[in-house]
Amino acid sequence: LKPVWLKTAATLPGPARPRDRGEMAALPGGMAAPEVSPAEMLVAEMKGMADCFARMTSSCNSKCISNVREEKLGVGEMSCVDRCVSKFLDVHAKVGMELQGLRATQAVAAGAPGAAPAS
Repeated sequence: LKPVWLKTAATLPGPARPRDRGEMAALPGGMAAPEVSPAEMLVAEMKGMADCFARMTSSCNSKCISNVREEKLGVGEMSCVDRCVSKFLDVHAKVGMELQGLRATQAVAAGAPGAAPAS
């Protein structure tokens, strides 16, 4: 039996979005990372989405579904799972935005002449 809320896998935001082909990631010390192919980025994004989904499933299942007595989820269980998934995805999105902001700040600091490197 698959719970109804497993259908949300396709709507999960990915942890990383593909970069433009010419863009290279900056490493600490000002070194440039080697270019990554679009296929490798897609695989990494899919792995990140699968990991996020697995963590969300495990967390919400343990919090909201104490034991399986019936074929379908009860109203309280569905409500709990809905809130849990919503909160999990909101937090995941906020953390992703914070990380993007930190990366942008570090990239600017690393690329700007005379700027102190971000720690």
